[in-house]
Amino acid sequence: MSQKYKGLVSLFFKIIYGKVYYLKKKNKHVKVYKIQKGGRSYKIFEIQNCRIYTDTIHNTAFIQNNKIINQVSFQLRNLVNSNIKNNKVLKHGTPKFIKMLDSPLLCILTGGAGNNNYWHWMYDVLPRIGIIEKKFFLKRFKFIFVPNKEFFYQIDTLKILGILIKSVSSKKFKHIYSKKIIATNHPWQYTKSAHNDIGKIPKWISLWLRSKFLRFKSKKKFYKKIYIDRSDSKFNSGKKRQIVNENKIKNILLKKNFKIIKLSSFRFKDQIAIFNYANIIVGNHGAGFANLVFCKKNTKIIEFVNKNTSKLTKKISRDINLNYSSIMGKVVGNDTKDQNTNIEISINKLLSKLN
Repeated sequence: MSQKYKGLVSLFFKIIYGKVYYLKKKNKHVKVYKIQKGGRSYKIFEIQNCRIYTDTIHNTAFIQNNKIINQVSFQLRNLVNSNIKNNKVLKHGTPKFIKMLDSPLLCILTGGAGNNNYWHWMYDVLPRIGIIEKKFFLKRFKFIFVPNKEFFYQIDTLKILGILIKSVSSKKFKHIYSKKIIATNHPWQYTKSAHNDIGKIPKWISLWLRSKFLRFKSKKKFYKKIYIDRSDSKFNSGKKRQIVNENKIKNILLKKNFKIIKLSSFRFKDQIAIFNYANIIVGNHGAGFANLVFCKKNTKIIEFVNKNTSKLTKKISRDINLNYSSIMGKVVGNDTKDQNTNIEISINKLLSKLN
């Protein structure tokens, strides 16, 4: 799409819906409830006659009377919420036709990662419901505005929570309006360092996920020893976060009666059962470790990491009393200075942890 065409589209929708303005002061028409959850402070926002515009990735704007609402809108830059003046609606408007939805409506949007990443769905999106439940009954909402609902885990979790039918995907409707919209601040990101905050995930989130979903595990019997194969991850197409000697590791583990599994091959209830049934879980750092919240106490976890990997898995393991350890990999090739660097895992170190 050419820049000229985009400009014409933007102008057309500005004529329909008007230009969006920045309000320097906090919007006094936004009602704010302050609540405590797991020793943390959160805010729930109640906004009358509000529309939401999102590009589903970096920008989500809550707009009332053509004024963007600073308290609850977000514009993600370098993984953190930047200055409200960077929100693209201030320049480009809201270039999508609006969808009118009955109120009250609950918004649990979180940014691009919530669209297609299992971990962020579990730890960024769904915990917002846990915050909301401190003030409102979930059944009172006519609609739930969610990042996406095309993947099985999204469908399955929303169904278990009893809100699948009333959930509206931001991938389908990027511009909505409702007479009353309820939203929250982020469940765990408090500072300008997402990497630091993610390693300090509040314990209540893991416990909340466990309480909401564990009892719905499938009745199938799975495997006592599992290795999480991440070859189905979107990162593998770009040859990121790979274990260069993984085939050798798999062969060793197979001889020790491990089952090699790709989690995307299983529905959500089966994934719960897989982790709950296992006694030992080995794998490279990744979204699948969100399922650790369903493990039995003292389950042995061996995580492959590099020096830039977040302490997230260790924190979750500690919060639910798992037997966690890690193996620091040797950097192979370009050091990306983040958790996506390719590494080689010491076979001797792995064997010593398995014994």
